[in-house]
Amino acid sequence: MSEQLAAEDVAHDAEFPELVEGLQTRRSGHNFDPEEDISDETLEALIEDAAVAPSSYNLQPWEFVAVQDDERLDEVVELAYGQEHIRDAGTAILAVGHTNAKTADRVFEDWVDAGRMDEETAQQTKAQTAEMYDDDGMGRDYAIRNASLAAENLMLSAHARGLTATPMIGFDQEGIAEFLGLPDDEIPVMLLAVGPSGGEEPDRLPRRSVDEILHRESY
Repeated sequence: MSEQLAAEDVAHDAEFPELVEGLQTRRSGHNFDPEEDISDETLEALIEDAAVAPSSYNLQPWEFVAVQDDERLDEVVELAYGQEHIRDAGTAILAVGHTNAKTADRVFEDWVDAGRMDEETAQQTKAQTAEMYDDDGMGRDYAIRNASLAAENLMLSAHARGLTATPMIGFDQEGIAEFLGLPDDEIPVMLLAVGPSGGEEPDRLPRRSVDEILHRESY
């Protein structure tokens, strides 16, 4: 683990106003500095932050594929229907989701080792989890939901580090899966362009108000 503060070292009722500020000021930017790239150290830190996202039963059912080679970025731009800011960013990261519970053996051992479940309960829960993933539709839903949580963490981490990041779901899913060599049981969920900012962005478009989107007790 890096030198980041461990979650267990933080009071449960601690407040983080800078985190709220980060949430409110994060932008899906498209203006990148094409002359600058992120370092390997920064890339690994972004993935480390993405990996502390919550997931169902802590399965952590995600992978990340980073593309930084210029020629391969050109191919990613083509697969993303010509979104040129990917090339300017210098780094494209594909968040990938598992459609089955392939990490379950290890994860439920961790639950037992941590004293959070006994062996019998862990085996029962693992079997139930695997069964839910056996449904193709549910397995795909789990892949998308869990990997999306991690992708949002990655974007917030980029913002916290002074970088620009923007998510994309408009890309050739089959094409990018083939290009990056994804296993058959893993799916592309979100493509992110990440890199140093190129300066000002257009004003944020209006957001729907809380009064419009908050429903209390029922829709």
